[in-house]
Amino acid sequence: MEDDSNRLDGASADGDGSAATATDVEVARLTIYADLQERKVGELQATVSQLQVALDSRVVIDRALGMLAERFNLQIPDAFELLRAAARDSRREVRALAEEITTARSETPAEIVSARERRSEP
Repeated sequence: MEDDSNRLDGASADGDGSAATATDVEVARLTIYADLQERKVGELQATVSQLQVALDSRVVIDRALGMLAERFNLQIPDAFELLRAAARDSRREVRALAEEITTARSETPAEIVSARERRSEP
């Protein structure tokens, strides 16, 4: 009788271990596949989160553009340039300035006023 403890493949000498070895290989393969799928799900969740932030920013910026366009009788592209210039000059994010515009509805932020004045200078 052969000593099973010396076998490297985990199979027993009587042949019953081949099914166990095939099962072990399949479990290992499925474990690797599950790990890869989990990584993909994590990456996709991160992408969805980034896209949601971008969409939320877009909504706030669009609202601010509409308010600026109405307040100063501007076309939307001109309102965007005004918002962008004001954010750049004040070293602020466009979204942060847009949020200020939308929350302070009746008041125009100082950054917008000064950017508008600079645009109208010859």
